[in-house]
Amino acid sequence: MADLVVGSMLNEYEREDFAVVVKDRGQPPNRWKWEIYRAGRSSAVEQSATFFPTMGAAHKAGKEALSRLLKKLDDANLG
Repeated sequence: MADLVVGSMLNEYEREDFAVVVKDRGQPPNRWKWEIYRAGRSSAVEQSATFFPTMGAAHKAGKEALSRLLKKLDDANLG
């Protein structure tokens, strides 16, 4: 499914269009999830499968996931 999502995002994407958002979606002690949004979309294009104990931990993991996603997009645009 990730390849399908990447394929649908290829048309003229801008790196600045993507952002990591951390949301309180779980129960303590691990209540935080990251979600990646693209400008103009109301739903996340990717989200964490696990919950994190702190907002900071979720944000760090989300930034790493965003880097991987942007690399996939860059690689797909080059290939």
